[in-house]
Formats: sequence, structure tokens, C-alpha cells
Amino acid sequence: MTTLSRRTLLGLGAATAAAITVPGCSGKSGPMRVSWYGPDPVTKALNKALDAWKSGGGAEYTAESAPFDDYWDKLATQTSGNNAPDVLRMSMSYFSDYAGRSALKDLGSLGIDTSGLDKDVAASGVADGKNYGIGQSSISYSMYVDEGAIKKAGGTVPTAGWTWEKFAEFARDYAGSVPGSFGSSDQAGNFQLFEVYARQHGTEMFSDDGGKLLTTKDTVQEWFQYWADLRTAKAAPPQNVSGETTAIEKSLIATGKSPLQFGWVQQVTFYQPLVKSPLAVLPVPQGKAGDLSGQFVKGLDLWCVSAASKHPEDAAKLIGFLLNDEKAIKAIGILLGVPPSKKARDLVSADAGSAGARAIKYVEDLAGKVGPSPKPWPKGYGELLTGFGRIAENIGFGKSNPAAGAQEFTEMAGKTLGQ
Repeated sequence: MTTLSRRTLLGLGAATAAAITVPGCSGKSGPMRVSWYGPDPVTKALNKALDAWKSGGGAEYTAESAPFDDYWDKLATQTSGNNAPDVLRMSMSYFSDYAGRSALKDLGSLGIDTSGLDKDVAASGVADGKNYGIGQSSISYSMYVDEGAIKKAGGTVPTAGWTWEKFAEFARDYAGSVPGSFGSSDQAGNFQLFEVYARQHGTEMFSDDGGKLLTTKDTVQEWFQYWADLRTAKAAPPQNVSGETTAIEKSLIATGKSPLQFGWVQQVTFYQPLVKSPLAVLPVPQGKAGDLSGQFVKGLDLWCVSAASKHPEDAAKLIGFLLNDEKAIKAIGILLGVPPSKKARDLVSADAGSAGARAIKYVEDLAGKVGPSPKPWPKGYGELLTGFGRIAENIGFGKSNPAAGAQEFTEMAGKTLGQ
């Protein structure tokens, strides 16, 4: 059996659109299907929320879940076969690809209650004037800091974070003072962190229409060189070590080999159970101390309904339940991100000392200090995300260098976004 990849989906174009909009697909058959991506804590939380849906008289359903990378290959296959789940979790990384190929249903007429949601989140799934998804959270990029480890090493943590220059200085000093450790994990291939870095250089990553990369080749090269220098100084790990520490439980911060980890703010709840000391949540390093204009708060994951759904009304009711019902809100907590309404945030932040409460406070503290939310990531974003990581890996293994890597990426972006 041939398995369609994410790249295959991107090439299906009009054929995919035709396949998923065939008439006569509205007749119900079997239970509603609900699908999502994420690690085990996310699956457990969503299953608990769905149990509350069922016990409250909600429609019958079957659940499907997968790790992030596996999820998209499977969804591409399902979509091309006119067999996508009714309710599906959608990342902004692939949102424009699916919405632009008529794979998602316009939710505007299905009556989902978004009145209590933060405005930016409620509108995060609007494309070409139609609402193809409802944002499930407000998130921002962040840095988790094991302050206990840093204090033990004789260091200090600035309350507002570091500039990139001071961060590199800290990473070198920490690695030099704690044998067998690194100051930071290697983030050279982290395309989403790079977007913050690019915005700190005074431009959005992409043009408004998504057809052009606005970030310059020089900025890309500067980023790759920054992390190459940290690897050379042994302040960041060599590429072979980075390749072995991608799982949360094997990450450098979880194994005590680095006091820092980067990620979307809600992911601090994945790492905290593996670290003895409370993890502080700080902004990512800045170009200029205190300038947070490169960062943004946005709904980057959405609940969507497949255009081929045989249960659109039930699917819409379930999405409304997941966003607004007290039992569902408490079950999910912040595992999908900081809840997108004040009601939900108040419900899940009762434990003031929890990692979840710190994540919520972080997002609330950023309000009014960060730059504007970027528009939905363009078609082809997923391909750029993967390509950026691959190029960084080649540089890390010495198969390329920052200048050549920057050239390769900008050429790839030109071809991908220009399609």
C-alpha cells in the first residue's frame, strides 16, 4: 500500500479539492471521528474531555491520535482518500495548505460559540474571509529555565531574560563551570524560534500574501553562524548529541545536562514533571534588552471540521464543548496552550504554584509588549519547517556551512512560496 506524505498532499492541488468536495457525502454512517496530535499527556487529557462529552449525552465518536510528524502523513493520506476525520486538530504550520485546497469546512454557519474567546484566537482560523478553524489556545514562544541548576552553578537569571549576546556568554560560562553539561540545547534548526529572531531584525518572516520570504539571507546566515559558534565553544551540544535528545524525557534539561529549553509556552508542563526545581518561563533572548517586539501571542493550533465530514453539526457542537464546557476546560488544562478565554484561564490557574499557572501568567504579562500577530503561515510552510531543520542538521554535521545553508534555504523558500 502506498502511503502519501505531507509533500504528496501539497502536490495534489485541484485533484485533492475535487476528491473531498464530491456531492452526496452528507449521509451519516458510523460515529463521528475525532483526531489530534501530541504526546501522551495530551491524549490522556483529550480522552478525559471526551468522556465528559459522552457522559453529558454528546454524540457517539471514535478517537484517533498520533505523534506530530506521524499525524500529518496520516492526515494527508486520509484527506486524499476523502476519509479525513470529522473533527481534527490543525496546526498553523499546515493550515493554509488544507484551507487553500478546500479540505476544511467553513464553520461560519455552524453556530459555534466563540463569544468568550480572545479576539485574536477567535479569528486565527479566518482565511479569504471564511472561518476554517477555531483557535484552541493563546501561545507564545518561550524559554524554560532551571533556576535551581543555575544558582547551584553560581549563576543568576535575569528577570526579563537575556539578549542574544548575553545568552551566548551565559551558555559558554555555564558549560565551562559544570563538567559534562551544555549551556543550552542547539536551536539552529528551530524554524519557529528563528521567526522571532527574524522579526527582531525588523521584518515579518513572510509577505502579507504569503508569496515571498521577507527575511534576508544575511539574517538566516547570522542565525546558523550563532549556533555554530556555540557548538564550537561546546556551549551547545554537537549534532550527534542533539539528534539523540529530541524526545522530552531525553532532552538536556530533563537529564540535567542543560538548564535551558525552548518551546511554545504550554510545553513547560511536559518538562516540569521531569525537573526537580520549578521551571521559570521567560521570553526568548532579544536583540535589544527589553524589546519584545519580535515575539507574538497567537492561536497557532485550531479545531477544524473536515470538508468531507458526514457529521458537521455534531462536530461543531463538540468543538464548542471543548472550548466552553467547564469539565472539558479542566481536563485539558494548558496542554494545548494557554486557554483562549478568561473563563478558562481562571478555571485552570487555581494552583498558583503550578507550571500551568506560570505559563498563563507569562502570556498575560506579554500582552501589550509583543509585536503584532503574524498572518496565518503560508502554503508550503510545513515544507520550509522541515527543510530549515534539515539544512541546520547538515551544517551541524559539517556537510555544509552557515553561508551555504542560508543560500540553500532562501532558494528553497523562493521556489516553495512561489508555487
